[in-house]
Amino acid sequence: MTPRSATRPRHAAFLRVLSCALLPLAACETPEPPPPSQPTPRTLRLLQTSDLHTNVFAWDYFTGKADAQRGLAKVATLVQQARAENPECSLLLDTGDTIQGTPLGTYYALVDKTSKHPMAVAMNALRYDAMALGNHEFNYGLDTLGRFQRELDFPVLGANVRKSADDGEAFTPYLLKDVCGVKVGILGLVTPGVPTWERPENIPGLRFVDPLETAREYVPELRRAGADVVVVAIHSGPDKQPTGSASDPASWLVDYADTSKWADRGNLPGENQAVQIAQQVEGIDVMLTGHTHQPIPKMLLRNTSGQDVLLIQPNRWGSHLGVVDLSLVHEDGHWKVEGKDSRLLKVDASVEEDAEVTRLVRGYHDTTLAYVNTPIGSTRAAFPGGLPARYVDSALADLINTVQEEAAAANGHPVDFSLAALFTDEGQLPKGDLTLRDAYSIYIYDNTLYVMEITGSILRRALEWNANYFAPWNTQAPPDVSRPRSALVGTVADYNWDLYSGIEYGYDLTRPAGSRLTHLRFQGKDVSDTDVFRVAINNYRAGGGGGYSMYREGRVLWTSADGVRDYIASYVRNHPDLDPDSVNTCNFVLKPDPYRYFFQGTAGPAKCPAL
Repeated sequence: MTPRSATRPRHAAFLRVLSCALLPLAACETPEPPPPSQPTPRTLRLLQTSDLHTNVFAWDYFTGKADAQRGLAKVATLVQQARAENPECSLLLDTGDTIQGTPLGTYYALVDKTSKHPMAVAMNALRYDAMALGNHEFNYGLDTLGRFQRELDFPVLGANVRKSADDGEAFTPYLLKDVCGVKVGILGLVTPGVPTWERPENIPGLRFVDPLETAREYVPELRRAGADVVVVAIHSGPDKQPTGSASDPASWLVDYADTSKWADRGNLPGENQAVQIAQQVEGIDVMLTGHTHQPIPKMLLRNTSGQDVLLIQPNRWGSHLGVVDLSLVHEDGHWKVEGKDSRLLKVDASVEEDAEVTRLVRGYHDTTLAYVNTPIGSTRAAFPGGLPARYVDSALADLINTVQEEAAAANGHPVDFSLAALFTDEGQLPKGDLTLRDAYSIYIYDNTLYVMEITGSILRRALEWNANYFAPWNTQAPPDVSRPRSALVGTVADYNWDLYSGIEYGYDLTRPAGSRLTHLRFQGKDVSDTDVFRVAINNYRAGGGGGYSMYREGRVLWTSADGVRDYIASYVRNHPDLDPDSVNTCNFVLKPDPYRYFFQGTAGPAKCPAL
C-alpha cells in the first residue's frame, strides 16, 4: 500500500493538468517552482609553496650533492596527491622568492636570456593559480622579471608595489577566482624592504608601500567584489619567533601577546608584518606567508572582530607543501568559513620526483651542472668553513674580505676595511682544483658590493650588535662541548655574524650583550666615535639587513654592477694556487675561545688563537 502522504501530491497534480486541458489557456497559471536546494557544504583546499629560490630538483648546486629534502619536483608529487583528495575545490599558490637562489636561477637570468625560464616551465606544468612577488624577484632587474611574468600562465600579484610617477598599480594587486562555486579573493603583498636591499637600477620607477595600509585598502574591496573567502598571499612573515623549539608545532600556537614566549627577529621597520595584518585588518581568512624561511604549520591570530585568522608558512627551497583546508557552509546567499585547519607536508627521501616536471626541466638542470663544474683555479691547502671558520679568525672569511677590498679598489673606491659573513656550514674551498661551484659555495646569495662611509660610532654599535650571535658564556657552566651550536643564540642566523678585516677587535663572551667589545683599533690606534672610515660591505648589510640599522646612517659612495659571488670567481681565476696563509690575517679574538673549546681536539690548533 502506498502511504497517503505520497499519493496526495500526485493526485493534486493530476487534477491541475486535467483542469488546464478543459479550460482556456489564459485560465491556467504556471505553478510556482519549488525553492532551490541549499548548496551542500564543501572544503576549499589551499596549497602553498614559498621561497623556492629556483630549487627544482633534490640537488644542492653549491655542494654538488643530492639533497632529498628539497625541490619543486618533489613538491609536485605532494601537490598531485593533495589535489586528488579534493580535485574540484583547490588552489595552488606561491608566495615569492622564486627566480633567484641557485646557479640554475643565475644561469637563466644572466647567461641564457632567451630560453623559457625553468621555474615558469615547472610552475605552468603544475597549474599554479597565482604567485605573490618576493624581494628576490627584483635581483636581476625588471627586464628579467618581466620576461618571467610573460612566460607564466598565471598572474604575479603585488598590490603594494606602486609606480613612482602616478602611484598606480605596478603589478596586478589581486585575483578573484571562482572555485567549485566559491568566489576566492587572493591579495598579493611583498615586504617593503626591497629598496633597502636592492640596487636602485633594478627597481626604477617603483615604490614599495606599507603592506598593512595596502591590506586595509584592498581587503574591503575584495569583499565588496563578492569574495566569499579572502586569502592574503604575502612575502613577509611573523616579526617574532618562538623562544622555545620552533620545530614544535605547539610553539606557534602560543598567544602572540605573551612576550615571554616570543623573540624579536631583528627586522627592518615593516619587513615582517604578517601578524599585524592578520590582527588589524578585518575580513581576512588566511595568511599564506613567506620570507622568514620557517616551517610554520599553523598559527591562529585573533582580529579586531574576534575572529581567528589562520597563518601558515612552508619553509624554503621546496622542503614542504603547505595545506590549508577551509570548511564552508552556504548562508544568506553566500559562502561562509565555518572551520579552518592547516598542516605542512614534508619533502623527504620517501617522496618521489614528479615525472612530468622532471622531464620538462631536466635539460635546464644538466646545463647548469655543466656550468658550475667549469674549472677555474686551485688551492695549495683547504679553506675550511662552517662553525670552525666562524669561531676563529679564519682564512675563508679573510678571502671574501680580500676579494671585496680588491674589487672596491679596482673600481676606484679603496676602503679601510671590509666585513663578510659565512652564509652556510657547507661552503668551503677544498685543497686542489676548484670549479665555479666551489667558488659559488662560499657565497650563495646574489648580493652586490657597496662602499660606504661610516663613523667610528656606527662601527662600534655594529660590532656590539654583531656579538648577539653568541649566547652568554657561563664559565661555571660552559656550553655542552659535544654541541658546538650550544654557544649560540638559536634565533640569530649564521649570516648575521660578520667577520671583519682591517681592524683589530675582540669580544668577551662572558659579558652581557651590548657590552662585549673589549677593544677596537684601526692601524694600532683606538677608534673614536668621530673617526671616519670607508668600508666594503654587501648591499643587504648596508641597508640594515639583519638588524644592523646603524649602517643606514652611513653614506653610500659606490655600488657594484656585479655580484660578490662573481668577484670571488674572478679572483680565484686570477690567483692560481691560492694559499690560505697568504690571505689569513689575525685581527680579532673571542674570549673564551670557542674554537679551542669545541674544535681544537679534532681539527687541530687554529692559526689565529685567542690571545
